[in-house]
Amino acid sequence: MRLDTAVSSKRHSRWLAIISASQALLDAAQQSKWTDLPLQAEYRDKLIREYFSSPITVDNALELQGQIKQILAMDEQILGLARKEQEGTQLLLRSLTKGASAIKAYQA
Repeated sequence: MRLDTAVSSKRHSRWLAIISASQALLDAAQQSKWTDLPLQAEYRDKLIREYFSSPITVDNALELQGQIKQILAMDEQILGLARKEQEGTQLLLRSLTKGASAIKAYQA
């Protein structure tokens, strides 16, 4: 195997790991595993930093463009799910606050 082919193969494997980590993040959000997200996001960010720590070719950048858009779309889905969860939590907190206020009023 030629050196440039080996390097290309290694970069490709590293990129696949980024895609996989992005999908794992989305899966965790879809399953409401919110406590898993920070560690998974940190891992994916590390993979991305490592991948882009060395120069990439123009051909490689053009090839990745669509895949980066795919990752950004997954991130948007994650943010949407997080906002939905946050709204649900806020409604629950408001309900609990009203309930606590009603109990205090009744006790008074």
